[in-house]
Amino acid sequence: MAFSCQTHTAYIYDRGGTRRVGALTPLTYVQWNRVLDDISNALVRTVAPDWECAKMLAGVMPGRHELVIFRGTERVWEGPISRLAYHRDYVEIEARDIMHYAYRTVLRNGYDNSYPNISTVINRCLDMLEGELARKEALDPPINVLPHVTAIITANDSRTSRKTIPKEATLFEDIDSLAQYAGMDYTVVGRRLILVDTHTVYAKTQTVTENDFIGDVIVTLYGTDLATEAWVLGQDPQDGGPTPVGHYGANDPYYGEWEVLDTPYNEGGEESVTQAALDSQAQRNVAGKNPTPLMVRIPEGSTLNPAGILKISDLVPGVRIPLRATLTAREIAQMQKLRAVRVTEEQAGETVQVTMTPASLNDEDVEAP
Repeated sequence: MAFSCQTHTAYIYDRGGTRRVGALTPLTYVQWNRVLDDISNALVRTVAPDWECAKMLAGVMPGRHELVIFRGTERVWEGPISRLAYHRDYVEIEARDIMHYAYRTVLRNGYDNSYPNISTVINRCLDMLEGELARKEALDPPINVLPHVTAIITANDSRTSRKTIPKEATLFEDIDSLAQYAGMDYTVVGRRLILVDTHTVYAKTQTVTENDFIGDVIVTLYGTDLATEAWVLGQDPQDGGPTPVGHYGANDPYYGEWEVLDTPYNEGGEESVTQAALDSQAQRNVAGKNPTPLMVRIPEGSTLNPAGILKISDLVPGVRIPLRATLTAREIAQMQKLRAVRVTEEQAGETVQVTMTPASLNDEDVEAP
């Protein structure tokens, strides 16, 4: 069954999202999103709030209370309130998802994954989350984040030899850096924090077509992303030997030679970067770049067709979406990776916008937890 337009409701909860304080009535505007590798936010407005709502809002405080949004009966978004603005005739509330707690948590402990303590990126994140958020779970009420962390672990997850000292960064900064440079994705859906390797396919939707969108679907070939050969430069060994170099690919008979150069995912701990690991990372870095990458873009203003096949529960950033489309002179069939979702409801109705990018050819299926 496809998703249909639903009426949103919004509530104020105490920290941790278990004790409801009250409802926002009337709810005149709501927008929430889900994003891959970033903190999502939500914005709601209540114009001329009723007496009960106004009384409640007088006691709401950012840093203590949370915003929780339902779409129909489905609890779709929640997180701590970051801004509360009282206007002449309306109140506006902005909130960030539960990763905001990590954003405002300084790493008080050191985390050393240099040789011989090499770990997967995901396990490092789990160690840091447990080590740093435990003190906030001891608050009354607790932040209620750790019970909802979901790590999807496989044998081929990226590894790291990163070493950090106490007070060097915030918890969010380290996790976000690992997502940017070390082969991991994270996303928040409701209260659930998902950690997964960038090449792990833990869920797929049904195949969608251009008819599942209202608005243009644009197909673009990006020659600047083409690569036929990848090199990964390791670090100079302490014994003065040659610098290790990873390599994958070759001169292509059709495209010729288009090379990319990257640094390894394993930061520091040069003894831990084996030749096999460097070659594997080179293979990851060139995956999906030959032939010329083709991107399907859903422009701003386009929205999902309510009569289409996708449901809101399908729209988890990181899931794969098989796409088939016939556009002018080109027919394409390509696996997409969902990057972001934005849902807006106002007087004119509801819109559901998505952002997708091509999935890597090196992705591996695993069974969803």
